[in-house]
Amino acid sequence: MKKMKPAFSFLLLFVLFALSGCTEKKEVGKDPAVVPVPTQGSKIETVSIYSINSDSMTLIPVSVKKESQKPSSSYVARLVLENLNEDDIELTDVIQKDTKVIVSFSSEGKPLKGCGAKMETLILEAFANSLLDNVENCKKVIFRCDGKEYKSSQYSFGKNEVYASE
Repeated sequence: MKKMKPAFSFLLLFVLFALSGCTEKKEVGKDPAVVPVPTQGSKIETVSIYSINSDSMTLIPVSVKKESQKPSSSYVARLVLENLNEDDIELTDVIQKDTKVIVSFSSEGKPLKGCGAKMETLILEAFANSLLDNVENCKKVIFRCDGKEYKSSQYSFGKNEVYASE
């Protein structure tokens, strides 16, 4: 029996080593917990317009969801108006003639009435820059008041005077 003990121990060790070698090897990167999940890129198209940061009184770019393939002048002006969050701004007309976009404000509200000089400039800049950047073939922006020349306490533009251009 004493002779069998070392042989039995050897056999037991051999079986343990053999069984430990039979386990399946894990391949690196095949562990489901480690495999990166594929992400889909955002398919939402945006248009970049300008708005006003009221804390710093500066223009800021804002990305908004694009609803149409080619943004029209009235569409871009509406986006700017919505993002300014000013109830007192009223557009009476937005039209594009060749390379000019004409934006007409109501004389009863901002930026012509009840608006400081800095805010008036920022409002006009937000509309002009957004239109020039986003409307196809827009090279010039003209501002009017009720379809006539633009006159406020700070600015006075002729009926067809260009405010901004490329």
